Amino acid sequence: MRYFTFLFGLILSVTSLAQQDALFSQYMFNPFAINPAYAGSRSSISAVVLHRSQWIGVDGAPLTQTLSMHTPAGDKGMAYGINLVHDQIGPIRNFWGAFTGAYHIKMQNAKLSFALRAGMFNASLQRSLLTFENPTDQFNITGKTSSLIPSFDFGAYYYRDRFYAGLAINHLTKHNFNFSNYPVDSDLFLHRHFMAMVGGVIKVKPNLLLKPSLLLRYAEGSIPSLDINFSALIKQFWWIGASFRNMNSLVFLTEFNITDYFRAGYSFDLTLNKLRKYNSGSHEIFIGFDFTTGKSKNTSPRYL
Repeated sequence: MRYFTFLFGLILSVTSLAQQDALFSQYMFNPFAINPAYAGSRSSISAVVLHRSQWIGVDGAPLTQTLSMHTPAGDKGMAYGINLVHDQIGPIRNFWGAFTGAYHIKMQNAKLSFALRAGMFNASLQRSLLTFENPTDQFNITGKTSSLIPSFDFGAYYYRDRFYAGLAINHLTKHNFNFSNYPVDSDLFLHRHFMAMVGGVIKVKPNLLLKPSLLLRYAEGSIPSLDINFSALIKQFWWIGASFRNMNSLVFLTEFNITDYFRAGYSFDLTLNKLRKYNSGSHEIFIGFDFTTGKSKNTSPRYL
C-alpha cells in the first residue's frame, strides 16, 4: 500500500504513544470542546456541531464529528454541559461522550470557573483493515475489537469581557484499554492531555476588533503543539483570521455571526512540511447556536 508506512505510524501515535483526543483548528470559536470550565460562560444555551476532514487525499486520514452543548443553571454560578466526539483514523474509531459540571465565581469585573467532566471513551480497531509487511508479525486480523473505559477531566477558566485564560487536563486517571486478542505486551492507555489557552479582544474602531490567541497542547509521550492565532471581527458580523501550528501548518479561518443566535464557520489547514506532497489540506466546518433563557443575557457572544 502506498501509505502503509505513514498510516501505521499514525495508528501507533494514536493508540500507544501520544495524542488520542481529536484536533480542532477553530478552538477559539468553540472553547468548550477543549476546556470543560468554559461551560456557562456565554450566559446562554450554547451548542456547536462540527465536522473535520484532515489530510484530504490520504487513505485512512482522520475524520472527526463533534457536538458540544452547555448552559448556565440558575443564579448560583452552576453550569452544565455535554460533549460527544466521534474520531476515525484508518481502522481505528474513537467515540467519547461526557457530562460536565462547572462552578463560576464572581470577581471584580471578571469570573473564574472550575469544572469536572466525566464520561466514557470507546476505542475500536477493525483488524481486517490492518496490513503487515512481515506475516510473522501478524496477530488475529479477523473481526473487530474494542474497549470501553471511563475518562475524567478538569478545567479552569478565567474571563472578562475582552480577555480569557484557561487550563484543562484530560484523562486524569489514565485508564488502560483492554483489547481482546491483542499482543499481551502492549501497554495501551489514555494519556493525559494538557491544554493552556489565552486570548483577548482589542478594539481598534467601532467596526473593527482584533482577537489574538494562543493554544498550547501537550499529550504525554508526544511533542508539544502551539497554535498562534490572529483574527479580526469586521462590522460585528465577519470574523477572518489565520493560525500557525508548530510552524508546519497554516490555517485560514472565518466565522459569520448571521444573527445574535446563529453563527457558522469554516477553516482550511495548509500543510507546510513534507506531508504536503501527499494531501491537499484539511477542512473544518461548524455551526453554532446561542439561545438566551429567562432573564439571562449574553456576555460578549461575538467576542469570546
